[in-house]
Amino acid sequence: MKFKLIILLSLFISCNIVYTQQKECKVAVPALSGTYSGGCRNGLAHGKGTAQGTDFYEGQFSKGVPSGNGLYRWKDGPYYEGEWVNGLREGKGKMVYSDSTITGYWKNDKYIGKDPVVPYKITRSMNVTRATIIKSGAIEGVRILLLQAGSDNLDIEHFSLAYSSGSEYRSGRMYGIQNVLFPLDVKVKYMLWNKLRTGQFEVIFEFTIFEPGAWEITLNN
Repeated sequence: MKFKLIILLSLFISCNIVYTQQKECKVAVPALSGTYSGGCRNGLAHGKGTAQGTDFYEGQFSKGVPSGNGLYRWKDGPYYEGEWVNGLREGKGKMVYSDSTITGYWKNDKYIGKDPVVPYKITRSMNVTRATIIKSGAIEGVRILLLQAGSDNLDIEHFSLAYSSGSEYRSGRMYGIQNVLFPLDVKVKYMLWNKLRTGQFEVIFEFTIFEPGAWEITLNN
């Protein structure tokens, strides 16, 4: 009898611990902040879980909001099943209404179409060993850095830039385009000496940037 009492007491304590953990674990979305069960970290829903408020969500959480794959159902019936980032629809998914279904890709909680939108596209690369295109900096526009074997390329002649909008500038070793409108088409062209300096060859690099931001392009020869 005493043994059974100990078991029951242990179960009661365990249930209270679980209940307390779930009670202290918050969902940082007002429409979901009713009941929650699932993973928790630092007092916020984290990992796989289920939340029920005026709306319903089941899937992955990060820092209290949907992040990852999950299903979100609004109180009036429509639901979205797919990818989430920081509480917003972001990536591939489907939105289901009572009379229609929309499938495709979302960005910043807005539907952008059947195909994913790429931030940039390289349309031509001639005599470029390696090229990198990254977002870097706070001032919107494009900066171009030319390298050879990891150092500044000093063997360049007849450098030219062609672009669909903006104005060209030079800052130290950087070539730049400012006051641009996206999408931006850019063509980089210059002549480069070979290693023995016995002849020159033409380098051409063309690209389009679709997503606004501060972009840095590095070309290695």
